[in-house]
Amino acid sequence: MPGVAHYRLRYQSTNLEMSLGEFAIGRSSSCSLALADGLVSRKHAVLHVGPDAVVVEDLGSRNGVAVNGVRINGPRRLTHMDRIYIGSQELVLIDADKLRDGTKETAEYVVCESCGAINGAAKRRCGECGKRLSSTAGETIASTNSRVDSSSHAWGAEDTRTARALDVIAGIASKAIAMGRFEEAQRILMPHLDTLLERALAHQPLSDSEKDDAETLFHGATTYALQLAQGMRDTRWIDWVFRMHTATERLMEADTIEALHNLVRTNKYSKPHYLRAYLHVIQKRAAHYGASQRFLVRRLEGLEQVVSAH
Repeated sequence: MPGVAHYRLRYQSTNLEMSLGEFAIGRSSSCSLALADGLVSRKHAVLHVGPDAVVVEDLGSRNGVAVNGVRINGPRRLTHMDRIYIGSQELVLIDADKLRDGTKETAEYVVCESCGAINGAAKRRCGECGKRLSSTAGETIASTNSRVDSSSHAWGAEDTRTARALDVIAGIASKAIAMGRFEEAQRILMPHLDTLLERALAHQPLSDSEKDDAETLFHGATTYALQLAQGMRDTRWIDWVFRMHTATERLMEADTIEALHNLVRTNKYSKPHYLRAYLHVIQKRAAHYGASQRFLVRRLEGLEQVVSAH
């Protein structure tokens, strides 16, 4: 019907009806949607809701607004199933007419059984709660005007431009870690770290960019995994570090080894098989290492003794 808004905003497991006019988002209770997130400004962004279009605008916030993984520099018109990122929160624009018409263009979306969030069909883990998705789980929603592919959507685990994805979220994840909000940081980082590991295990390039970007990406991802292991006291991130280095056959840097020595003790890590698999790969190359590299190998062998003793 002309003059009547037909847009909804998906937040967590709730569809919020939006009337014509301005829909403000921020930390302030006066906003249409108040987000309890330290990374969100009091008045962060506004959605200008019209009868035939929705436009998002950043209100000069500290951390900015991203749409489908790209930070906006001015008002941005949204289309059906576009994802808006404010702080560490993900919002999805839904055009009710597009859900009703039943047409399908290029992408499907799966609703997470655990939290109800909408995810791209290619995603392996829910972008909201981090739970692994089943391709048959929940309802499938057809998208008509939102073409989601690896070149345009930098936030989901389906994205092949993982370096770009981590660049976009690095500031938000780092702030969450600095504030001690490790669960929030884990939810943000998990899809991207899982994607990196899956690519490494499949012997695919970690980045579609130049070699230096891949090196920076690998170092940054390893640092995040170590920080999550420390903050969450979750040994799966220690596993991640061993498995990632095994898959890429990289000799660990000294600071990574020292961090692991501390983590295996504080977490009483007792799964030597991942470390042994890594040592098997590294020891085959030991004859070609210099003195400093051989010292790192000995530190890793000492780490195995610590792990085996637990």
